[in-house]
Amino acid sequence: MSNLQNKSEIYLESAILLNNKNLYPPVAHCAYYACYQTFKYLWLYKIGKSEADLEALCKSKPREGSHEVLINQIVIHIKNSALQNKEDDSRVLNNKIGQLKKLRVLADYKDLNFDSTCSSNAISLSNDIIPILKKYQ
Repeated sequence: MSNLQNKSEIYLESAILLNNKNLYPPVAHCAYYACYQTFKYLWLYKIGKSEADLEALCKSKPREGSHEVLINQIVIHIKNSALQNKEDDSRVLNNKIGQLKKLRVLADYKDLNFDSTCSSNAISLSNDIIPILKKYQ
């Protein structure tokens, strides 16, 4: 298991533990990064690209943040795969990671309440996203 895969599992377990202790705001952060580590794993180990490749791609797309660039590249990777459900998977993945990112931004940066419903949604989204990504490993 790579360090990224291990981190992904740790982040997801952390999200669940935090949620169970009613510590809701950091749940979205952990749930999001559980997914992000898996995106990064695919980039490095399944697509075979490097950190330098990602940095160069990010520089060539100054209107997109590094996370968006990576997510978009993984969605393209999925769309180009030979798996039967690739179109559905890429659409669901893109939609759900967008929802999860909004929850993370809400929890991390906004002066708004982040409650148990938001926290549970973040975990649910992560639990939907990671199995899709694992299909393309």
